[in-house]
Amino acid sequence: MNKLSGLIAATHTAFNADGSVNYSVIGQQAELLQRQGVMGVYICGTTGEGISCSVDERKAVMDEWVKAAKGKLTIIAHVGALALTDVQNLAAYAQKIGCDALSVVPANYFKPGNVETLVDYCCEALKTAPDLPFYYYHTGMSGINLSMVKFLECADKRLPQLAGIKFNSVDLYEYQNCLAAVDGKYDITFGVDEFFAGAVVLGAKSAIGSTYNYMAPTYLKIVRDLKAGDFDAVQKSMRKVCQVVDILVQYGGVAAGKVMMSAHGLDMGDVRLPLKSISPEGKKDILSRIEALGVIEP
Repeated sequence: MNKLSGLIAATHTAFNADGSVNYSVIGQQAELLQRQGVMGVYICGTTGEGISCSVDERKAVMDEWVKAAKGKLTIIAHVGALALTDVQNLAAYAQKIGCDALSVVPANYFKPGNVETLVDYCCEALKTAPDLPFYYYHTGMSGINLSMVKFLECADKRLPQLAGIKFNSVDLYEYQNCLAAVDGKYDITFGVDEFFAGAVVLGAKSAIGSTYNYMAPTYLKIVRDLKAGDFDAVQKSMRKVCQVVDILVQYGGVAAGKVMMSAHGLDMGDVRLPLKSISPEGKKDILSRIEALGVIEP
């Protein structure tokens, strides 16, 4: 697999009022992302509440994304789960139906205690899907804070399908070291939206993020302005990014992001417990504030 480039949206999973998955929205999501200039999707990750979905639901989500986006958007399926057998089941299915790549955040109750054990885990998790490129999902939310440079060095000798890392950390020092690790062999796609411009300056060629679902043109403009050397414009756009992230933080990221999708006419429903849904008043506040920011384009 060639190294990724451009924006990859960490997509939401829509739910009906009764809490069931609303698969019918996926086609609309795919159309919106293509229209905004997004090149890929990362499905059933944190934003997609994948850990809150059953194995059967996640397989059905994969099915719909392959139908809607195969050949139009790169599809990276997150298959992480607490049970290793569930990970293997999901990975095998992703390969079978034609997803383009896999990603895994490891089990975070019984955690791998060192890099070697983490690589052991990844090798075992991926043995049912040996033909798909793999992006390890590095996030502080997992509680696993091991050296990613050492992970790349260790996995390089043992995990031939390793493509790179979904790097969800604000540690730009480690990010740069990962870009350079193993002679720059691996694809380190950046995953913290509010640090986007800094990561691009440091060498990021691709980024996976939740806000690309509804404001991708803002980020594409940042890339253009960086290339043109218009740093005033970059700062103005990044200020808007941070203001949107402020709203996400205030209201609970995933839930607020679903509300922002409604500005594009997509009903993503509420979140599943233990995440907290937003009141009607809160939803009105979110929509009025992002409208004022002017970041939602048709």
